[in-house]
Amino acid sequence: MREFIEALFEKENKIEFQYEDYEMSFFAGRFKSYYLIFYIRTQAELIDLWKNTSSIFKTIKQNEDIYNNNMDKNIVCVYCLNVSEEEYYETGKTGTISGLSKTISSIEEDLNFFIKHVFLYTDKMNSDANQYIGEFNALCKKYLTIENFEQYKNEIEESYLFDFLMNLFIKFPFLKIGEYIRQNQEGQEYRTATSFIEEKIKKDKIDIEKMQEIMDSLEETENIGTNDAIFKWIDNLDLEEEEKEIQ
Repeated sequence: MREFIEALFEKENKIEFQYEDYEMSFFAGRFKSYYLIFYIRTQAELIDLWKNTSSIFKTIKQNEDIYNNNMDKNIVCVYCLNVSEEEYYETGKTGTISGLSKTISSIEEDLNFFIKHVFLYTDKMNSDANQYIGEFNALCKKYLTIENFEQYKNEIEESYLFDFLMNLFIKFPFLKIGEYIRQNQEGQEYRTATSFIEEKIKKDKIDIEKMQEIMDSLEETENIGTNDAIFKWIDNLDLEEEEKEIQ
């Protein structure tokens, strides 16, 4: 995952910094922003790093080779945590907030020293992402499609790479999802709302003249702006239809 994440940044923006013996990266971003990234495999490491936030920030400030005043308020720390599929999907399957989810909430709500995000990924996500190192545009073009979005809504586990990308855009704010959505929509034909309505009217054989009569009648009804009056009017229409069917 480290190679994949680092390839999202410009190589010349990498900052040489090391905190203890953690696997990590540090990059300068646009508009005087900075991304401090840790690659970890256990919740214990996640909690330890969180507890050591002040120590991490102090170490950065004491490093005269890299520190500047812009880092005081503009560091985004991302903990990239490799988890099992059971841990990743636990909350969705059980309907209850998992212990990991509670820990993540506590960490991300803590704004002391710098912003914190926890980016979760599974071995399967890691394996597929590593096939696109340095080819993020190609990955987005392939998976950020309407078809994959519809599948994602119905079956998250089957759409794990779409899920992976969505979380990536959330946890790494410098990535702009709109740019990739627009790229994937180039060449698609767009239709006006009017054309959809006309198609629906024709398909359902709706009597436009009858609808206009109803609308005119509705506008003439006193107090039609109130909910009770509207419901009463609808009830009367239903009764009229029932009487016609009986006759």
